[in-house]
Amino acid sequence: MKTITCEAELLPDGHLVLPPEVIKQIKTRSKKKPTKRRIIILTDEPRLHHLSRFCGKWQDERDADEIIAEIRADREKNVRSEKVCL
Repeated sequence: MKTITCEAELLPDGHLVLPPEVIKQIKTRSKKKPTKRRIIILTDEPRLHHLSRFCGKWQDERDADEIIAEIRADREKNVRSEKVCL
C-alpha cells in the first residue's frame, strides 16, 4: 500500500480539497471503472467539546481549602495501608 501525505482543506459542506499533485498520484489506470481508495484523515485541531465525555465535570461549590481539608481527613481515617502484611 502506498502512503501519500499532504495537507488539505475541509470545506464547511464536507468536501475535502486535495492538492492537484495528490490527485494525480491516486488516480487509477482505468478511466471507465471507478475504483475505491482508502483515505485516512488526521486532524491537528483538538476536539475540546467532547472532552467532558472522558473527564468529570467539577460540580462542587466549596472552595479549594475545604476540599483539600476533606481529602486529608479521609486519608487520615484510612488505616488499610497500615494493616497490609507484605
